[in-house]
Amino acid sequence: MRLLSKILWMLAFLAATFVWMVLFEHGFTLGGFLQGVRTEWQTIVTLVTGGK
Repeated sequence: MRLLSKILWMLAFLAATFVWMVLFEHGFTLGGFLQGVRTEWQTIVTLVTGGK
């Protein structure tokens, strides 16, 4: 059960870090945030899958 707790805390930390980085890089408006999430998520997927 402790392992599950640690995994969930790590996922929460990664999600919070992603959100804050998107907010600071793309602005604190809803439009900027949504566009930034799309851009950054596509970048992460490209890095992980090794795509173009």
